[in-house]
Amino acid sequence: MRVGLLISEFKDNNTCDICLGADAAARDLGVELVIFPGKVMITDKNYSEERAYDYQYQAVYDYIYEAGFDGLIVDIEHIGNKAPILKKEAFLKQFGKKPLLTLSNMEGFECVSYAKDTDSYEKGFLAIEQIIRKISGNEVKAKRQKINSLSKESIINIIGKTARFSEIASQANYSKENYDESVKKMEKCFDNIEVFFLENPQICSLKKGWNVPKHCKRIIIIKDGKAGKKEKIKDMETSDIFDLSEIKGTKVIRNIFRKDKQYGFFIMGFDDSFRIENYDDLITGIILSSIRINFLKKFLYDTEKELTQCQEELARDGSVLDHIGDEDYLTDLPNRRGFFAKAYDLLKSDFKEGTYAVVAYIDMDSLKNINTIHGHDEGDNAVKRVAEILKEVFGENSVCGRIRGDEFAVIEVTTEEDKAEELRTEMARQNNKLLMDNTKYLNHLIYSICEFDYEESLSLREMLKETDDNLKNMRRMETIGK
Repeated sequence: MRVGLLISEFKDNNTCDICLGADAAARDLGVELVIFPGKVMITDKNYSEERAYDYQYQAVYDYIYEAGFDGLIVDIEHIGNKAPILKKEAFLKQFGKKPLLTLSNMEGFECVSYAKDTDSYEKGFLAIEQIIRKISGNEVKAKRQKINSLSKESIINIIGKTARFSEIASQANYSKENYDESVKKMEKCFDNIEVFFLENPQICSLKKGWNVPKHCKRIIIIKDGKAGKKEKIKDMETSDIFDLSEIKGTKVIRNIFRKDKQYGFFIMGFDDSFRIENYDDLITGIILSSIRINFLKKFLYDTEKELTQCQEELARDGSVLDHIGDEDYLTDLPNRRGFFAKAYDLLKSDFKEGTYAVVAYIDMDSLKNINTIHGHDEGDNAVKRVAEILKEVFGENSVCGRIRGDEFAVIEVTTEEDKAEELRTEMARQNNKLLMDNTKYLNHLIYSICEFDYEESLSLREMLKETDDNLKNMRRMETIGK
């Protein structure tokens, strides 16, 4: 049986004690308890420009919908602090007919039953007993346990582990050669943790919210103090994260975001560390910083690669001609200058209310190896083959250009909503077909396809930047564990 406990944050002592009681009861009764700390609802009363992205914390609750929870316990009083009653009702109703108990009285919803002077620890016990009864119809009684105060030595030990993790994470290298060594160093920092990346960074807005991606990738696992090898890196359906989690007992899930983009999440075994105020916020911040550091390292690597490639192109006969005029000499597609000119003209004439702009970046991940091993003539053939595929996939109504030696860009304006998803499916099919071509080398593509609703203020630069950011993330996910 899997039960979700939705709370605001652990730094509230009463909330933390509820979690400790619920954890003790769940372990005794053999229930899988997952704690979701999502801070508070954002309203006109608590919104501020300084903390404009605090609404992102609540996105963690969206992992509940498809994850097979048998019942939920919700601390609506703290989650909905200062929120109007209608907003709190809407929050609770979003979980449909799933068995649900609130920890405080809320008209129209069943509340955990307890005496007026019941302490928070006991409330946690009672909540687990009563949600099991609501789910199964059976009366159960958990064995009561005393809550021990956190010793000074334990606090010092937890702080020391957190500091060690911060140092390790800032220096970690998750490439093929260094992955196992980097993750093994984290064994002394955690007993149980799993870190996941989403298939692409997802924009989550205050007004429109977001859609949880169907797929994610587990990139780090530490189980019972032992680090998993890179073979443990696993692509999975996001709806299966709890079914496939190797962490037993009570666990906590926190989402990882920066500004308006969701990057992923981590699942961590619930232990005394969470009794330290802001502990989970610290871990979240350290993981995000590590992601950013590795992203910057990859960006520098890509920049060096691009400069080297430019030098190689300029050294080749006729390559200067590719930087003059508007057409790529090899593919007859627009070159970088030609692409941007035609893209601006297309947006100016066709992008208006009721239309969508689809922007794509396609990277020939294998071109450098093809040129090095098989020669530039074979590399040219590979480039021409990709150009043919892009013309076939995107059609004559799009603007397709070769903007770098190994990179193409495409833009299309359409009245068809969700056209990007259709193009992603076709690109995946063509990419598989390309890998199966009867050649002496693999011609592999990494691509990003994004769709944008019409907005008067939306610029080509902004659309290209978001698409490029997604492509960089795809490259990073392909690199991890290889």
